[in-house]
Amino acid sequence: MFEKKKQSYTPTEAQRASDQLDQLVAKKAINPRQAGAYRRHIASHVQVTLKPSYTAQAARRAKAEIVKLTEAGTVTMKSAAAYRAHITKRTRTA
Repeated sequence: MFEKKKQSYTPTEAQRASDQLDQLVAKKAINPRQAGAYRRHIASHVQVTLKPSYTAQAARRAKAEIVKLTEAGTVTMKSAAAYRAHITKRTRTA
């Protein structure tokens, strides 16, 4: 059916699991409500690797990646805001 629930997911693993859920719903192996519960579990357990400091260019790339993850539904809006704040706080100015 669906892979065992994990303690944490990388963004790539979360996207893969979400795609797998879409396939299971399409095959009617699980219903949309069950898939939603799995998606909420996955979204709350995504771990993004953050660095201790960022250059201006690295910060732009990291923020763009956070936007992509948010749009894909892999990262919640609240987590995305926290990640952006972390990046902004640790960006080195020239």
